[in-house]
Amino acid sequence: MPSKFRIRGVFRGLVYAIARPLAKAGATPDSITYLSLLFALAAFISLPITQLQVLFAVLVFMTGLFDGVDGAVARLNNSASRSGGLTDSVIDKVAETLILAGIALAFPATTLIGLSISMWALLAVFGWLMTSYTRARAESLGVSDLDVGLGGRSERLLTLVIFSLLGFVTWGLVIVALMGLCTAAYRLYHYKNQIQQTT
Repeated sequence: MPSKFRIRGVFRGLVYAIARPLAKAGATPDSITYLSLLFALAAFISLPITQLQVLFAVLVFMTGLFDGVDGAVARLNNSASRSGGLTDSVIDKVAETLILAGIALAFPATTLIGLSISMWALLAVFGWLMTSYTRARAESLGVSDLDVGLGGRSERLLTLVIFSLLGFVTWGLVIVALMGLCTAAYRLYHYKNQIQQTT
């Protein structure tokens, strides 16, 4: 069955607690989107240099958190726009790639389940991109039931945060890679059924 559960609902209160003063101060959604990118860039740089997985976890969490804040500010200020939506979508993909690349750079000699960490990072990037692409393509074809699959962006980032806090960031990478691939496959299956039922 399609999953309507999204972990972002758990953090809705925190997101709006941050967004309200920012909205009153006149912060633009785009500026907050770029702030989330800075957190991702910091995660990309910090893990290979410091090997501090807790710091990496905090930075990844902040990346995801402020990705929610930008949308909340847009809603509070009635400043949502198509150009802002485009910026947000593109920056999301850049941020995700930086986060995953940081893990690959930090553990170049590590192998898990027969694959190098670099290969797991590549699989994760592919899976994460495909979850977004299948949704965007289905939306352009008129599919309305889009929010399906257990491995949405919020869930993948939070999983990576939890594994990093526990000191198992490489295993977290494996899990989120599989989450992305499985979610993309399920979305393709679900969307095709939706399209076939309406034709």
